[in-house]
Amino acid sequence: MNIGSFIWCAAIFTVCASRGVADDSAKLAPLFAAVAEHGGTITIPPGDYALDGTQPIPLASHTTVFAYGARFHLPDVLGDKARAVLFRGENVSDFRWFGGHFAGHVFDPAREENSWEPNVNTRAILISTTGNGETKNLTFRDVTSDGLAGAAISVAGAEKHGSDREIESYARNVTVENCTLERSGKFMWDYGLLWQITIWPEDYSPRERALAAKYFRNDLICPGVSMADGDSRVRFANRDHPVGISRGDDPQYAVCFFGDALPRNVVRGRQYFVVASDAEGIQIAEQPSGSPMRFEGAGGEVKLIHNLSAAYGALYSPTGAGPGKGAMDLVGCEKVIVRGCRLSALGDTMHIQKSRGVVFADNHITGSRMGAFFLAEFCQNATITGNTIDGTNGSRVMSVEKSCEDVTITGNTFRNGGRGSWINQPRNFVMTGNVFINNTTKNEHDPHRGRRSFVTGDYEQKPELYFTLHERDGHYGPVIVRDNIFVTGPECGSPAVTFAPGGQQLLFKDNVFRSHDAAIQVDPSCVDVEIRDNPGASLKIAPVDFNHGRR
Repeated sequence: MNIGSFIWCAAIFTVCASRGVADDSAKLAPLFAAVAEHGGTITIPPGDYALDGTQPIPLASHTTVFAYGARFHLPDVLGDKARAVLFRGENVSDFRWFGGHFAGHVFDPAREENSWEPNVNTRAILISTTGNGETKNLTFRDVTSDGLAGAAISVAGAEKHGSDREIESYARNVTVENCTLERSGKFMWDYGLLWQITIWPEDYSPRERALAAKYFRNDLICPGVSMADGDSRVRFANRDHPVGISRGDDPQYAVCFFGDALPRNVVRGRQYFVVASDAEGIQIAEQPSGSPMRFEGAGGEVKLIHNLSAAYGALYSPTGAGPGKGAMDLVGCEKVIVRGCRLSALGDTMHIQKSRGVVFADNHITGSRMGAFFLAEFCQNATITGNTIDGTNGSRVMSVEKSCEDVTITGNTFRNGGRGSWINQPRNFVMTGNVFINNTTKNEHDPHRGRRSFVTGDYEQKPELYFTLHERDGHYGPVIVRDNIFVTGPECGSPAVTFAPGGQQLLFKDNVFRSHDAAIQVDPSCVDVEIRDNPGASLKIAPVDFNHGRR
């Protein structure tokens, strides 16, 4: 077919699909180039296409892509920090993509062998926006994926330079419907996994120990540590990259110990704080600026880990990981509809951030290694309804992060999450008519399902639902939580529900708690609080740490 004879407004292109070649971009790129100036319709015929993603195929405005039956395969082997984007556009309007399957080999610790490294990042369709540009009227329907190490669908508005929350130019009118994106999204280890394997290696197989030895932040380990009976000195070579005195209780200033034998009053994996430091070692206390500990018994073959923020929290993501989160990643979007999709990931399953006018309805999240439902920072006017969210022992089954406003969550089922539901300093938040079933599985005393905390060295004790602050002196509310059912698991922390300081106009009533007696703990600084008529639960007024869900 002669490209010059095409009528641009209804151009339809076909190519012969093939497999077994290094890259088929040269077959697809001319089809997209032909509609670059005036738009048109592209039909990619069924078949297999190998794409390495080193040079993304450009996407243009006023284009409709039909890819039903087309299967796009990323390379079988991708090494350290490999990056790939298959299709990419900037400032795109009136664009529709229907069908197509994207296949990759995302890292999976459960597999005996992996051909992609954990920090590989592969995205299928990426549309971004410049500060003075415009992105609008995007539809993605019937797209499927399996094994991508990044989002199958990424859309981003232009974030305002120098601001952590403002959007300079929103991507408007974004619709994602009837997509099945499985095992897709950036790989994540989970909080504390590599740390836990390193400190309690006897609980894990040789293969798991080898993964931790390879991918943990070994630069944070100080070997050759000695701790003598009756002494207060932790002795080791503290010269080249010295461990300094703790400047507060943030985990970046904390240390922990592990090894063959520790003094009787030192808990393996528990955080301690440095109160004295020199080239020959340190002294530690249970609190910053506390009295130095004097050891009861000696330590043998002891090692120290410093900067627990980096060793535990930040290492949820592989060192050198690429951008984006989730099988679907929408940042800085306005008037968003996500409906009728099936999603799972070996990291965060989906990610909507700094967006407004969001409807997330009738979707099924079937599995998550990290966060399942993730309404991230500074979203506004969001309705979450009719979804089934299965956390499959991942991290939080639901996160509504950092000052989201005007959020309604109704008629959903949340089950099998790892760290409960985290609501972070919301404004105008309503949660009604939902079912929550055993979302604290990370509290289980099982090394493969549970997670130990560096605060105590023991297993976590997360609540089923917790309201927190990201600003120490922040405020949140109004909050309405009513007519929900909570079926808490046997390891659910006590209290089962917490409200951090700074809450205003908090209504929590007519909720039903099953399985065991639950406590609803409210910080005494909260005002205009009505908590009553919650069968199976009792109210407790007691201090709550402002950021308790993060540690």
